[in-house]
Amino acid sequence: MDHQDDNQPYTPYAPPTPDTGSSKEGAFIPEGRSISTGDSLAWISAAWGMFKRKPGEWILFMLICMVINYLLQKVLSFVGQLIVPFFMILLTAGLIYTCNQFRQKGTFALSDFFIAFKQQTRPLLMLGLFGLGFSVVLAIIMYFFFGGAVVFGSVGHMHSPSTGIGIGIGMIIVGILLMIAAAVIYIMAMWFAPALVMLHDIAPVEALKMSFSACQKNFLPGIVFFIAMVILVFVSTIPLGLGLLVTIPMFFLCYYISYRNVFFDGNS
Repeated sequence: MDHQDDNQPYTPYAPPTPDTGSSKEGAFIPEGRSISTGDSLAWISAAWGMFKRKPGEWILFMLICMVINYLLQKVLSFVGQLIVPFFMILLTAGLIYTCNQFRQKGTFALSDFFIAFKQQTRPLLMLGLFGLGFSVVLAIIMYFFFGGAVVFGSVGHMHSPSTGIGIGIGMIIVGILLMIAAAVIYIMAMWFAPALVMLHDIAPVEALKMSFSACQKNFLPGIVFFIAMVILVFVSTIPLGLGLLVTIPMFFLCYYISYRNVFFDGNS
């Protein structure tokens, strides 16, 4: 497979141009490619470039996600919490499809955000099952280690107060570390998976493997991106939180931009 000249800078998002059938799609790299930390930071500036062209539409998408999330959890309570991961997967896939339309054609329809409710729905819902399974794993970790910290800490306290406190703190620390490790694995497996399923018709399990492998190659750039994004989101909360109307949609847009950067070769 031909790769771009290493001396040429990679542009993760090119301005939209009409799709004439010969647009610069670049070569799809199934295994993903390694990028630099500079590339990952460029996701943020590229997301801003996309956002400022259609700010109202991206903000509307964010508000739709928030309303659906709120209604499911408040109206349906526990059942709603179980359904949320499935809806968010479908909405994320719809956003990715919309971004792809925008990149190729320079425009999109509001209905594009909901395309995953009628296309690729079944395999995307399978990804939602993975998300549900992750929630179950976290619940087990919390129950065992945080609940165990109380039980075993109390038993140890009967023999020695310092022993009881040590056991309790130790179990809490181990529980937190395991939760962080599980969360990192989940994010790595899920980050690119919706795009691979939605735009390339890749089977869910294979998409999860490809996403995890690509994230392994780019672990440091990914960490740098998340740190930079957290700082940006924190700063955006200062003016009465109004900046979140920009930074949260930008974070969503980074889903698509990072996928294009890692899985395509060339300035595409």
